[in-house]
Amino acid sequence: MDKLKERLRKPGMTQETLEKRFSMLRTGLAVSIGIALSIIIILIVSDDPALSIKYLLIGPVMNLNNFYSLFTMWIPIVITGLAVCIMFSANQFNLFAEGAFFFGAVVASGVALSVNLPAGIHPVVCVLAAAAVCGLMGAIPALMRHKLGASEMVASLMLNYAVLQLGLFIISYFFRDANAGSVASRKYPESAKLLELIPRSNIHVGLIVAVVLVVLVYFFMYHTRWGYEIRLVGQNEKFAKYTGVSIGAVTVFSQVLGSALAGGAGAMETLGLYSRFSYTSLTGHGWDGVTLAILAGRNPKYIPLAALFLAYLRKGADLMSMKTGMQTDFVSIIQAVILVFLLAEQFLSRYRQKKTYALSKQLETAREEMGG
Repeated sequence: MDKLKERLRKPGMTQETLEKRFSMLRTGLAVSIGIALSIIIILIVSDDPALSIKYLLIGPVMNLNNFYSLFTMWIPIVITGLAVCIMFSANQFNLFAEGAFFFGAVVASGVALSVNLPAGIHPVVCVLAAAAVCGLMGAIPALMRHKLGASEMVASLMLNYAVLQLGLFIISYFFRDANAGSVASRKYPESAKLLELIPRSNIHVGLIVAVVLVVLVYFFMYHTRWGYEIRLVGQNEKFAKYTGVSIGAVTVFSQVLGSALAGGAGAMETLGLYSRFSYTSLTGHGWDGVTLAILAGRNPKYIPLAALFLAYLRKGADLMSMKTGMQTDFVSIIQAVILVFLLAEQFLSRYRQKKTYALSKQLETAREEMGG
């Protein structure tokens, strides 16, 4: 009797644990398929497959500079991943993280070049201004969905290109450096730049901010009332409404918060790595955030690991391209393949059904024996 009770209490005997294990299995298989596909492409296309695979798989850790570059890539996508996690948790397929990242850099550049403040305070004001402006912009798709019934995905995609053109207009007509060979702003004052943590590494204070944000966002999503309401609305909107949750307020708040994080990430990226604003198109960091949110199952605590995988893959591809001439475009193909498998409901569905049925029978038998 005691053994049966103990078996029922084991984590491996719960449906929740089974779902977690299944999710980990699907993610692991999807990533493995993506990596295997990349190796196959290299074997077919590359003139020196062995060298290409070497730089792809171990290039980022072959020297200290490569390792530093890995973390400069890691910082912004961790934050955009957190931003998309919050948005998607409310069951809002809002893609404005891409536009918010770009426009956050625009706002930060404008504040950096317009306001004279002491070092230390100046970049903080720039980042907060970027987060506030982008947060307000992020409310637009949510309000359109709530008030007009419009698709937040379509609205956010249109908003991305609207802020791209608006941002380029602002830089071109108010902050452009006439001596620059392209559309670029004047150089940032030294007081506006983020502090570099390791000399000549490009690793700036944003690394600490990213780590702190992971902790704060996880705590917010799983240990506060607002976070619980966001997840409840995402899981079952009708039940959330029945329990008294304001669907509109929660939806808008989640999109504002996510957009603010993405805007702040764009501000820190440009003030931490560059001497001036020089983007001429959307950067792709928001799309990376979508990939990370799906890889992490919308759970903030898994975002750092997913971001490290993506940054490692991208850095390895960059090194492979420099050393062997192999194009890096296949990395986007790998991301797409991973997302397809993760989003495909039928992927491993039979395996899941078998495991769920076996678990239910096992629990039923155990309960009958205990009752007997």
